[in-house]
Amino acid sequence: MSRQKNGISQKEVHCPHCGHAQWESRTALSTFCRQCQQYFSLVPKRKSELLSRTRPVRDRFVRCPFCGAGQYVYSAALSSGCIACGRGLNLLSYQVRGRAGERLKTLGDVEFHPHCEYRGPRVEARQVRISGWVDAEVRGSETVQFRKEGDVKGGVVAPDVEVCSQATASSAAIVTCALRIAGHLESDRIVALHSLEMVDGGSLRAGRILTGCIRMVGRASLRGKVEIRPLPQPPVVSLPALEEVARRIVPEEPLFGW
Repeated sequence: MSRQKNGISQKEVHCPHCGHAQWESRTALSTFCRQCQQYFSLVPKRKSELLSRTRPVRDRFVRCPFCGAGQYVYSAALSSGCIACGRGLNLLSYQVRGRAGERLKTLGDVEFHPHCEYRGPRVEARQVRISGWVDAEVRGSETVQFRKEGDVKGGVVAPDVEVCSQATASSAAIVTCALRIAGHLESDRIVALHSLEMVDGGSLRAGRILTGCIRMVGRASLRGKVEIRPLPQPPVVSLPALEEVARRIVPEEPLFGW
């Protein structure tokens, strides 16, 4: 808002300290509030200062699946390039509903919704959430989570695997550092390098279970051939490292089938 007084163009300003409104010359650079007597500037903030507040930050860490180099990218980015090998990195997240079969290889997340059917190449993502039928191998660089009725015909590999409460899940094989079961899981073979946790009400039936530690709470149930012994821990928790350790400790069996 502006006005003319005694031939001088004026603008209305508001004190940033108490909110008091007063009129000042349009050319004024600063003033004192006539109510609280505090000084404040009338100079607009520089564009660079405004941009610095809204400038996106590289706060998401990703690891190149081709060369293994790590880097930070913008959290809202959909794609990027590896700073080491120059290969393109897919950062998209996918929602799978109905029937699908396209390749799902991303550094983002993949969610299989209830009653969906996926038949295609190996699924590779950061976090994979399963509530449908998946005829493929599944790899999660961070986690794989069974949420409702999840059926994976191939193997599952991730540092952390979880079967949520009231979920009914199955998988040909599971290789992980930590497996937590609050629902029901069936599998041919399981390798949990660090621990297997059975929550109250959770149940597991597997042909063979190899783990470093089992913790069972309340009415949890477990059926299968169980072997508990100290297992080697990978120096860096990654999918290739998990697979390599699992193959080394059970070389007599085709644990994965891939």
